[in-house]
Amino acid sequence: MAKVGIVIVNYNGAAYQNACIDSIYKMNNTDFEIIVVDSGSKDNSIELLEKEFPNVHVLKQNENVGVAKGNNIGIDFSLGLQTEYTLLMNNDVEVDEMLLDNLLSVAEDDAVVVPKIYYYEPNDLLWFAGGDFIFNKGLTIHYGKKELDKGQYDNLKIIKYAPTCCMLIKNSIFSKVGKMDEKYFMYYDDTDFCLRLMENDIKIIYQPKAIMWHKVSSSTGGEDSPLSVYYNTRNRFYFVNKHSKMMPISVKIYSMISNIVQYIIYPIRCKNDKYIRPAIIDYYKGNMGRKDL
Repeated sequence: MAKVGIVIVNYNGAAYQNACIDSIYKMNNTDFEIIVVDSGSKDNSIELLEKEFPNVHVLKQNENVGVAKGNNIGIDFSLGLQTEYTLLMNNDVEVDEMLLDNLLSVAEDDAVVVPKIYYYEPNDLLWFAGGDFIFNKGLTIHYGKKELDKGQYDNLKIIKYAPTCCMLIKNSIFSKVGKMDEKYFMYYDDTDFCLRLMENDIKIIYQPKAIMWHKVSSSTGGEDSPLSVYYNTRNRFYFVNKHSKMMPISVKIYSMISNIVQYIIYPIRCKNDKYIRPAIIDYYKGNMGRKDL
C-alpha cells in the first residue's frame, strides 16, 4: 500500500479536531502518518490531542501562520517522511472508514483525488460533489451544494475545482505546480492551487465512493464571519489579478461591482460589511498574508 501523510492545520485551537483524528484512525487503511500543524493555538487543544493521540506528529508554531503556510509546513514534513502521497484535510471534518482506500483506488501520477462531502448537519445534505470555475466572474462553484443526496452525483468524473479540505496529492505533483501561495493566508489558496493544476495538465478526479462530513467554516466562525468576509474579498482581487491572463477584463469589473453589492447587503445579513472596505484597500496597498481583525 502507498504511504500517505495526512496534513491537518489546527487553526487557532479548534478542540473538535480530536473527533476528526478519531475518525481517521477508524479508517480501514492504516498506512498513514498524521501531521498536525498547530497554528499558534491559545487553548489546550494540542495538550488534549497529544494525550489522546501520542503517535500524531505535532508541529507547533509560535503564531497563527494561516491555512496556506500551515499546509506548506505539513507538506514539507510529509515529504521528509518519504510518503508517496499527501492528503490535505481540514480539522473540522469527519471521514468514512473507507475514505482513504477509495481515494487511492483511482489515484494517478497526473491527478489529485477528492471525495464527496456532506454537511455535518444534516449529514445527508451535500456540500461538495464536484466543482468548476466560472472564469467570467473569477468564482468557483460546488456541484450539488445544499442538495439532498439521491445518487445524482455518484459518477466518477474529472472536475476543474475542489477545495483542499480533503485532497489526495501525489507528492511528485508539488515539484510541477509548487505548493500553496502563502500570500492568501486563508481562502482562495485552494482555488489558486487548482488553477495551477489545470495549467500543468494535472487532473482533479472526483471520487463519489469516498465520503466525509464537513462542519463548514467552523474554525473561522461561519461563512459570513469577519474572517470570511475580509479574506474572501481581498483574496478574490489578488487571485483575479494573479491569473489575469486566463480571465477577461470583465472579471475585474465584476469583482468590484459584486463587492459593492455585498457592501450594501451585508448590514442586513450579518453586520460585517465594515470588513469589505479594508479588504479592498489592503489588496491595492499590497498588504497580503495575515490580518488581525
